[in-house]
Order: sequence, then structure tokens, then C-alpha cells
Amino acid sequence: MNFIQHLLDAFAKMDREKLLKAYHVSLYISLFRIWNRNRFDNPIWVNRDELKTMSKIGSNNTYYKALRTLEDCGFIKYTPSFDPQVASKVYLYTFDIGTCTPPISKVNPLYKHIKYIYSIYSNEENQKEMKETNMNDKSKKAFQKPPIEHIQIYFEQKGYSEIEAQRFFNYYESNGWMVGGRSKMKDWKAAARNWMLNIQRYQVNSFEKQGTNAQDKMASKEQRNFSSRNYNEPL
Repeated sequence: MNFIQHLLDAFAKMDREKLLKAYHVSLYISLFRIWNRNRFDNPIWVNRDELKTMSKIGSNNTYYKALRTLEDCGFIKYTPSFDPQVASKVYLYTFDIGTCTPPISKVNPLYKHIKYIYSIYSNEENQKEMKETNMNDKSKKAFQKPPIEHIQIYFEQKGYSEIEAQRFFNYYESNGWMVGGRSKMKDWKAAARNWMLNIQRYQVNSFEKQGTNAQDKMASKEQRNFSSRNYNEPL
């Protein structure tokens, strides 16, 4: 069965049905998911609590009403079991060829719905494993120490000397390439740019300090000259 064409035809039919609401569409999609797991083999055996969870329907009345409406509109054939220990049976009509395919299932209906419930959790477990795998892949791409040659080239491009590049390398090599002594470095170029900014701040502060010291020396010299004068003598 061409499931893409089936869904397109089913949605087109839903658009024409004025009785259908959002929860009908949600319930049909949930039934389609179970049908898909069953390799599009009819009938499928469904569990009420599972379908309510999948379709986000909270009321039992709404659930049964939606099933009956889908049946009346020609989307499914619903056969309730009236036994809480036995799953109900649903045939889904195939719209890509315009026929219904209702072969008898070879699976025991008493336990088949358990397989579907397990499938929900197994999908969640698969997603969790995929997430953990992605996290592991990211951890594998962790920071790697750059060669000193790369650092020298980067400093030269920014207008700084190889000696300053060597200072940068020696500093972070000595502390295990930790930023602030606590966090593992992620981007050495960003750390290098911060290093360069600190160099500029140090140069400015040093220049200001030198200027202040020179002014203090001049003032001190003038004060000494002023105090050593003899004002009893004429000019």
C-alpha cells in the first residue's frame, strides 16, 4: 500500500466531512500509527487507554463517540470486544486503491495490544538512546589543544608578536587549558582574543601609571626647590 497516497486521500475525505473535529483527526492518526506498526495488516487490536493517550483524548465518551463517527464516515470498521481483558478490533479502509483489506489476524487478540503498548515505550527508549548518542558525539568533538604554530599564526594575523603567542600557550598549557581555572576551554581563539584585550588594557594602565609617576616626580621636585629657597635674600 502507498501510505502517502492513502493519507492524502484520507485527509481529502476528512476535509469534505463536516462532522469531523480535531479529536477525530487525532484519533485516526493514532490508529494509523498502530496500523503502520502492524505493517498495514488488518485488523489491528487496540487498547482504549493507549489510544486515548496517543490521541490526547481525556474522556471515554469522547473516545467512543469519535470511533463511531469515524466508522459512520467510512474511515474504519470498529468491533468492540466488551471484555476488559480482550482488545477491540479495528479495520482501516485503504484509500489509495479504494478498497478494504480485512484478512483475519493470526495473532492472539488477547495479547496483541500489549505489543503496541510496548512499541510506544520502545520508541521513547529509542529516542532516548538517540539523544544519548548525540550527546556522546558532541563529547567526542571536545576541545583539542592547538599546536603552538597555529597560535603564533593567529597572533601574527592580529598584529601581535610570537613572544606573546608563546606566553599565551605557556599560560594555558600550565593550567590544563582551563578558563578562569574552573571551566574547560571550548574555543582557544576566543580565549586568545580576550588575552589580546587584556594586553591592551595593561598597556593603557601602564602608560597612565607612568604618566602619574612622572607628574608626581615633577611636583615633588618643585616642592623641594620651593622649600630650599632662602626668602631673606633679595631676588
